[in-house]
Order: sequence, then structure tokens, then C-alpha cells
Amino acid sequence: MRITPEQAGGFHCPRWEELPKLLLYMDQVILVLEETLSLFVEEKECVVTSTMINNYVKQKVIKPPVQKKYGREQLAQLMVVCLLKKVLSINEIAALMSMMTARYSPEEAYDSFCSALENAFVKAFAAEKREVPPVSGNEPALVAQSAALAALMGKLMVENCLAQAADAKEAAAEKPQAQKKPPAKTQPKSADVAKAEKGASAPDAAEEQAQ
Repeated sequence: MRITPEQAGGFHCPRWEELPKLLLYMDQVILVLEETLSLFVEEKECVVTSTMINNYVKQKVIKPPVQKKYGREQLAQLMVVCLLKKVLSINEIAALMSMMTARYSPEEAYDSFCSALENAFVKAFAAEKREVPPVSGNEPALVAQSAALAALMGKLMVENCLAQAADAKEAAAEKPQAQKKPPAKTQPKSADVAKAEKGASAPDAAEEQAQ
């Protein structure tokens, strides 16, 4: 997984009013999540599967569908779960969402998460660092949400660094090795040169016999 500064700066998490108003079937929910959150997973990794969603419903992490259809609230809950499951357990995510909805409406809680996510993403990866608003007050739910997103950004940064190192190693391995120069070929001697050399060595041979 590689996240570029341009991707980080251009990422937008759809707010509550931007989520589909109509109830969605399972495959439609998965499509929305894949399109929105594909940046946060490996190329061949699924953001979520139908089995995962069914398990989240059984564990009461998200509300059950109505006649096999999911609304905005379930979709918002799944956005949060699919992101934070990288760094928190499902029980911890459920507890964090309960903290937020005990203090805010589902719409306010979700929009708060989207804004905090975008701010954390920009702060971690964008080339041009923007002014990121601090967490207001000491509201435990917001502090916990901010800490969870900081942990997520840390994990993503580690994965990004590892991916860059792997790419560099692969590129180095693909470079063609410098070809060794073949030994210089000995030019065949012409007949005149060979005859001259033979004639020059003849007196030496006669001298040796005389000795």
C-alpha cells in the first residue's frame, strides 16, 4: 500500500448528508465502502465482506438491517468499523461509538469522525501541512477518537514506509548487472611478421648450439 501526499490531500470522507438516502442491499453497501475506503487497504485486500458485516450485526456493533437493507446509520457505523479495526478490537470500536452517540446524535458523531479523520490524514501524509484544529476541551469521547485516529495514522505510515522500502529493493534487483568486458581478442599475425620473427630467432638458436 502506497499513500501519496496528493491522495491524502484529496481524500474526502462523505458526511452524513452525502451518504445514500435510499436503503441499500448488502452488495451496494460493500460497493460504497470499497469506493470510499480503498485507499486504506492493500491492493488485493477487501475493505469488508458480507461475512464481516453479518458478524458485526451479530456482535451488535452495528444495527441490524431492515428487510435486508441498510440505512445511513449502519453505513456510517461500518465506515468507522472498517477504518478503526486496523488498530482497535471490535469491542473497543463498539465502546468508542457508544461513547460518541451518548454525547452526540448519530449524525453529529459520524460527521465529527469524518472531520477528525481527514485532519489526521492530512497531518500525517499531505505535502502541504495544514492547520489542524485541536481536540476541543477534554471530552473523553473526542479524546479517545483522536487517539484512535492517531494510532491508525501511525500504522498507515509504517505500512507506507515498508512499501517504499520493498519497492526500492525490487527496483534495485531489476537493474541489469554491469556486463563484463570480454577479453581482447589476439589478432592473428600476418605471414610476413611470423617469417620475420622466425628469422630473428634463428641466430639465437645457432648461438645456443655453439655454446
